[in-house]
Amino acid sequence: MQIVNITRRELQSYFNSPIAYCFIVVFLLVTCGLYMTTFFLAGSASMRPFFSSLPVVLIVFVPAITMRLWAEERKSHTISLLFSLPVSSMSLVLGKFIAALIFSSTALLSTIVIPFMLFTIGSPDIGPIIGGYLGGILLLSLLLSLGMALSAFFKEQIVSFIITLVVGFGCYLVGIEFISAFIDGWLPGVGTFLNETLGISSHFNSFAKGVIDIGDLLFFISFSCLFLIINIYTLEGYLRMRAVKTFMLGCIILIGIGVFFNGIIRDMNLGRIDLTEDKIFTVSSATKRVFERLTVPIRVTYYVSPKEKLPTPMKDIERDVTDMLEELSRLSSRFTYKVVHPEDVPEEIEEIKKKGIVPFSAQTIEEDSFNIKRIYSSISVGYLDKKEEVIHQVVPASLNNLEYELVSKIYRLTLEKNPKIALFTPSSPVDPRLKMLMARSGRTPNEQDNFSRIRAMLEAQGYEVVNTSISKESPIPHDARLLMVIAPERLSERQRYEIYRFLLSGRPVFIASQAFTYAYSDGPDGLEVHAQKNASDTNKLLSPFGITIDDSMFFDTRHITLSITTQRQIGMFMALVQTPVNYPNQIEVLPDQMNKSLSITNSLSGLLYLWGSPIDINDDKLQELSIKKTILFTSSKEAWKRAYHFGPLSEDDFNPNSVNPKGASSTKQYPLSALFEGKFPNPFKGKPVPKWNESDNSTKEADAIGKDTAPSRLFVIGCSEMFSDTAIMAMGNAVFLLNAVDALSLGDELIYIRNKTQGQRFIRPLSVKEKLLWRIIAVFLAPSIWICYGIARAMRRRKRRIRCE
Repeated sequence: MQIVNITRRELQSYFNSPIAYCFIVVFLLVTCGLYMTTFFLAGSASMRPFFSSLPVVLIVFVPAITMRLWAEERKSHTISLLFSLPVSSMSLVLGKFIAALIFSSTALLSTIVIPFMLFTIGSPDIGPIIGGYLGGILLLSLLLSLGMALSAFFKEQIVSFIITLVVGFGCYLVGIEFISAFIDGWLPGVGTFLNETLGISSHFNSFAKGVIDIGDLLFFISFSCLFLIINIYTLEGYLRMRAVKTFMLGCIILIGIGVFFNGIIRDMNLGRIDLTEDKIFTVSSATKRVFERLTVPIRVTYYVSPKEKLPTPMKDIERDVTDMLEELSRLSSRFTYKVVHPEDVPEEIEEIKKKGIVPFSAQTIEEDSFNIKRIYSSISVGYLDKKEEVIHQVVPASLNNLEYELVSKIYRLTLEKNPKIALFTPSSPVDPRLKMLMARSGRTPNEQDNFSRIRAMLEAQGYEVVNTSISKESPIPHDARLLMVIAPERLSERQRYEIYRFLLSGRPVFIASQAFTYAYSDGPDGLEVHAQKNASDTNKLLSPFGITIDDSMFFDTRHITLSITTQRQIGMFMALVQTPVNYPNQIEVLPDQMNKSLSITNSLSGLLYLWGSPIDINDDKLQELSIKKTILFTSSKEAWKRAYHFGPLSEDDFNPNSVNPKGASSTKQYPLSALFEGKFPNPFKGKPVPKWNESDNSTKEADAIGKDTAPSRLFVIGCSEMFSDTAIMAMGNAVFLLNAVDALSLGDELIYIRNKTQGQRFIRPLSVKEKLLWRIIAVFLAPSIWICYGIARAMRRRKRRIRCE
């Protein structure tokens, strides 16, 4: 009851003072203002930037709350009056602490307008938001208890403020990896020890990610309790002179206990709670299903250098990786792992090297200079007598992808052989002048492939990729699991026949094609855009199924700015310069346009649908053929089409309402990608098998399409440029392609594991006026409410005082 009364008294003193309202208003303006400064530039529906700056802001503001709690009592000599009351020192300390925590937490939670804004204009992950606020309250409790303990030592508030500020910043700085690495450079191991036992920022970061680590939770609770005990011990010292003699020793022992306790629990796996929506820091259910099907033992070996030989940012890498391996081992008794320090077994170094495990270079800071260390941190996966798969560099930045990397290798090892992908892409002819020059030097130039990264990406994921020209000399491999047709140009009858034969055999086909590409050039009035119609036979291939790629120019109000390289005359010379362009044919696809029920698209942050086309789908035809249609994603509702014309595109082309003088909107939503499933008809039924070419004299075809066809899947997307070497790494294009290939050739399980790492979410496009409105709301709404509340409360108190007089 004593604690409750003191808490109530302290809270009333807070909210009866104009200083408290000034504190809250300034705090909200600083925190929300800093966040909104770059919010619309990033366009991310996340509060990570807010929480990353929060510790520094709290370290500055909290001493302003705590400096008066005891220093003012001592200076005004009211502390003697407090001791004369029948109240224990513990009640005094806890009452003041709880009141300060409620007041400061109220100020922090007043920033709730930011999550409200994010949920209104985007779809943020609520887990990191909850974790960040919980971490913020825990950080407040630590800083408040620290400030109260220090405030009890001084009579001057400003001295208390400065000392608390310095100590708080010191604890924050030792939690930063760069600072701890710098200290380790001069005093090996000391920086890491301070980071783990006293570093505020290193323990707060996990909460901002949406993970409640029990070790980090105990860090804040333990030190908050210790500083409160020191505070109580300090007050007792004012009453009993004998306590002064042991005061310093007691404080040192208590802080030592806190440091020792946190040093022990830091290396223990105490568990954690994953608050993220997709449970990205927890082993996925898809991983569990993969492990349940294991019938033969899987052997995993983690080769890592000893902790003392690792650079500071990697000191915890062995613990983090071992925690994941231990979690995976609980899923199946057939999964076993061990940790090996190669430096401790020099006689096995050569054998380890034969597996492909070699040390790699890592940068360290030693005595004010950058040095290079050769370290081990690699994982090998063994299965039966197959060659071991190796993850060559396991570093902190790759930990989020480690589950997918490891499970995907296990998944593919358990297959009889690597899945084979047949890839059909166009080849750009070599410039004749280059061809002539290379011929003179006795070399034969290769045709350029603008889609070479597709092969590299798929091979990195363990697929066997075979390029095919779908010709007699280079046919589609008979054992391919998937045929990918990217940007097809002229397709002969025999090529179409071979694609149909592959599809009707029950194997999926992936087709990406668009009607136009665009060229940017300098014109008399500035930059001009020219549409170039693609010579493609895609519609001849797809039309028997009621599907076509629209042959109109396509635009969308959701588009992004790109940088293109142009030539400019600068003085006497021609120079290549980067020019930003922002046209509605550079289409952006955001999460609200995607089918969230499909594994391929449910976790994508966005796509660059570069110069793409809509898909025209004849639903009556599909119904007649009993083919199921699933739309993967669409354009926005503000998309429009224009008929192709020669010459540069005009303002009318870029204006969705230019065709309608009366102002009626001509925009609508169009399907851009779809998956078709069912038993497809044979367009060559009753027709002879086409010959490969005119000189082909074969009369008997042994590979004709059979009478009984199998159900299959056809994946169609009206854009191929998004998978070109220049655009595939933009936004989520690469992940989308890998998801589609995995879904068509292997299944959904690996996609769900990979999608766990795709955490970035974007806000919807906003007009300039909407951005200004939200900026005003986020920065000024909460402070305005507090100002109004403070004025209203002051007026009520004044009226009450007048009545009493």
